[in-house]
Amino acid sequence: MPKCLLLSCVVLIWLGSAAQSKAPVYAKRCPVNTINYEQGLQDNLITGVITDAQGFTWISTSGGLQRYNGYTVLPVTPIADGDTIPIDYPVFFLEGAGHSILIGYKQGILEYNPGANSFRKLILTSQGAGNQHSLMPLKQTPEGIWCFEETKGIELYKGHLSTVVYPADSANTLRLIRTEDYSITRKFVATNQRYIFIRIAPNLILDIDTYTRQSKKIEFPGPTITGLECNNHRLFISANDGLAYMTIPDSRISRKFPFNFITDDQNVTRSSIELSTDGRLLVSVEARLFEFDSSCECQKEIIALNRDPLLKTGYIQIVYEDKLRRIWLLTNQDIKRIQNVETPFAHLVYPETKSHFVRSMYYDDKEKVLIAAPYFGAIELYDSSGRPLWPAPLMTPQATNAVAIEKVRDHGYLFITVNHGWFILDTRTKKLQPIDPGNDTAIRNNSYFNNLQRIDDSTLFFITKSNIFDCRVRKNALKVVRPLLPDSKDYTLTCFLYTAGKTLWAATQSGWILRLDPGGVSHRIAIPDNYIRTIAEDSHHRIWVGSESGLYIYDSTGRLLNHLTKRSGLLNEIIYALLPADDGHEGFFASTNFGLSFISADWDIRNYPRELGLQEAEFNTLSCTRSTTGKLFFGGINGITAFYPSELSMARDSSKIDLVRFAVNDSVFNSYSGAWKTDTVRLAYWQNHLEFDLAATGLLNPNEYRYSYRLRGFDQIPQTTTQPTGIRYVLQPGSYTLEVSCKPVLYSALLPQRKFLIIINPPWWHTWWFITLSAIAAILLIFGISYAINHQRYRLRLRRMEIEQQLVTQRERISRELHDNIGTQLSYISNSIDWLLETPDAFEKNEEKSRLSAVNDTARHLVVDLRETIWAMKKESIMLDEFADKLKLYLQSQAMLRPRMETEITENIRQRYCFSPTEALNIFRICQEAIANSIRHAQAGKISLTITSGADVEFAFTIEDNGRGFIPQAHYQGHYGLENMSHRATECGATLSIESHPDKGTRVTISK
Repeated sequence: MPKCLLLSCVVLIWLGSAAQSKAPVYAKRCPVNTINYEQGLQDNLITGVITDAQGFTWISTSGGLQRYNGYTVLPVTPIADGDTIPIDYPVFFLEGAGHSILIGYKQGILEYNPGANSFRKLILTSQGAGNQHSLMPLKQTPEGIWCFEETKGIELYKGHLSTVVYPADSANTLRLIRTEDYSITRKFVATNQRYIFIRIAPNLILDIDTYTRQSKKIEFPGPTITGLECNNHRLFISANDGLAYMTIPDSRISRKFPFNFITDDQNVTRSSIELSTDGRLLVSVEARLFEFDSSCECQKEIIALNRDPLLKTGYIQIVYEDKLRRIWLLTNQDIKRIQNVETPFAHLVYPETKSHFVRSMYYDDKEKVLIAAPYFGAIELYDSSGRPLWPAPLMTPQATNAVAIEKVRDHGYLFITVNHGWFILDTRTKKLQPIDPGNDTAIRNNSYFNNLQRIDDSTLFFITKSNIFDCRVRKNALKVVRPLLPDSKDYTLTCFLYTAGKTLWAATQSGWILRLDPGGVSHRIAIPDNYIRTIAEDSHHRIWVGSESGLYIYDSTGRLLNHLTKRSGLLNEIIYALLPADDGHEGFFASTNFGLSFISADWDIRNYPRELGLQEAEFNTLSCTRSTTGKLFFGGINGITAFYPSELSMARDSSKIDLVRFAVNDSVFNSYSGAWKTDTVRLAYWQNHLEFDLAATGLLNPNEYRYSYRLRGFDQIPQTTTQPTGIRYVLQPGSYTLEVSCKPVLYSALLPQRKFLIIINPPWWHTWWFITLSAIAAILLIFGISYAINHQRYRLRLRRMEIEQQLVTQRERISRELHDNIGTQLSYISNSIDWLLETPDAFEKNEEKSRLSAVNDTARHLVVDLRETIWAMKKESIMLDEFADKLKLYLQSQAMLRPRMETEITENIRQRYCFSPTEALNIFRICQEAIANSIRHAQAGKISLTITSGADVEFAFTIEDNGRGFIPQAHYQGHYGLENMSHRATECGATLSIESHPDKGTRVTISK
């Protein structure tokens, strides 16, 4: 009996294992992105990864430290405590206290503060420079940081002092955590609140209690250990043959899951475990990734959205999930970034089927099944969750080119095909039975674009190329009651809609819409040169018309309300099918040539491209159906996309918005240099050409968000984009606030707004102290200029008064000269005339003539003197060139009295000079006297006049003759000409020079 019982148990266990091995693993479709050298990854030997509190992911490779910002992988050179630390080797990461990141390098441990964007040296080792590997931080506790050091083993660091807890010799130190033959990683280290677990041999685990500092060794009964992970209660172990867990602290194996249940690999050599944020396990098995629950039961396999495997070649070395629910797979070729949230769009296809071009569908709410008909001769049956109900599609030539499906009885469905007839499918027997639609050939003349609409339990309306027919289906018979359009012979019809108000809308290939109201009155609506594919009605009885030039919305009377195109926000203007988003028909989903678009009742548009998990970008005409539970199904060229509209806004994202690249004057800004503190950056005035990239570092890819940004102080209105890269500004000195917000394209949740303060310092000449000093200097300058101007005005006023006084003096002198000179000559003329008149008989004729001639000469001289005096009196000033012309005319007029006398005039005026009237008259009289002496007394044969002015002399007049000369020092009785000349020269401040020798001529020079 015991043997039988034991045998029964063994059989039951074997059957359970066999049943479990045959149980299919549900596929979880997730978006996957690849990060490799195209994004800047230095090499494919990747040893570690961690995500900081800002959402940036730090990567360790054999070439050093890098950081991924959502677009590119950039190298990082830490600056800590003023020192630049070049790192060109692998490092180790650990999440530290206060959301910091601990980075183990050869010289110790750096602490990176994401909030302050700064590094500091936390631990410095004494032998770091000679180490082959970086110091590995294992766990941070209130006592200090537990680390693994290659030459000492497990140490506890308190500041820069360490205590060896578990020593290790050099022979087996590297074996403690070596994963494969070429790298050292953390995949054999697991920690929880109290314990540290490390694999120290292929089947041996070191257990360290951080509370008591006690350690023990745990033997694992099985093949080689390939990965470790733990929570506070269980230690999870992956080995070559499967996944198991031990309870803590009794180290008892409680459960084991063989890998051959989920993979064909008989001996798994590479595996890794990661504890997910929701307590599940992420387990890599060679190139595949699975989700397990904490009891080591496999739940799902994670695959790409298009159902491709995550890796086509190579293997997964490390699995890491951050707090943003992003899975990072470190492979031997690149990095895979997976959004650990299943797409709300289910992709329905029959496996192992070549054609997935689905044209028609029908959802049976009673049977909870979906019937789909790929256009090229197949029928597929799915349950409500999208799982195929048949092992393979029903392949039959009769179902080829099916364009409409409708239920006519339990398990019986009407199939209408193009050129192959009408059939009823029994899903229980998988048989198609043809039915006769009657003798009317018009009902058989249908096309790819025609549709079917159920009106009531017994009535169907069906459109063909020429008309719309009212049909009745009873059992396996079809009866055509009547055509509905009276005048459709001139059109080729495509699709139709019979509204709740009993109005018939029919579309044509040429773009006309025929509207037949309940009274039988026909109306036409033109959409020129267009092709209409679908028509639908919303709860407000508005008619939505999908065409190849966008979406047209009419009211019930046919008045156009709106026309939506790509410019309105649609992905594409070719509208294939329309389905209401809810029972209230308040908005519609439209399938297009580039994905799905949701259009709300107030025309707000939200798009869902292929990258979000759709069957493909292109859908098919009228290929859609809806369940009473609200699930929508759209057929396309690669299967069926199914989803609940309510689930499109259920996902939550905790990402953060950040400046992921910041360039100043076309050079990438070093954000670790100290000028960037928290969310503030301060720049010099010449660093005003800015360019930056924005990214939401969260669950989704950066281009799956819609961003709104504004630089307050520069932009008047916010800018909106889904590609926030290469944003450029040229700024003047001042403070600017960059306000950024975003929300996922797929979800409606709005992420918190982020603000960055950008300060452009003014140049020194725009600073307050310089402006203050400049203002003071300007005030002093203005005061000085005002003082100088006023002083100049005062001097000019004094000068004007002096000139006026000089004019008065000059006029008085001229008046005296008129009185003394001209008055004397006039008195002489008057006395001479009186004397001649009183004694006419006392003179002979010759004597009388002589005296009259003297009077005449005196009068002529009087006129000349008077003219010269008037010439001087008329002007306030006389220029040198004008004076010279006057003097030359005088010399020429005097020379005419001596025709045989030769005259020579030389003029060289290089500088302007201005004479006062008195000065001009005195100089002229001096020159006049000198010329007169040369002509009257010197008996000269030649007289010359030289006029010069230049840098050395303001003016100089030289009168020279070749006459008989005289002795200037001698006194001549009754001759006062030389004395008057000297007196005049002294009066006007000029220098008079007289040079003469008997029989050698005379030279007179007046200069100043």
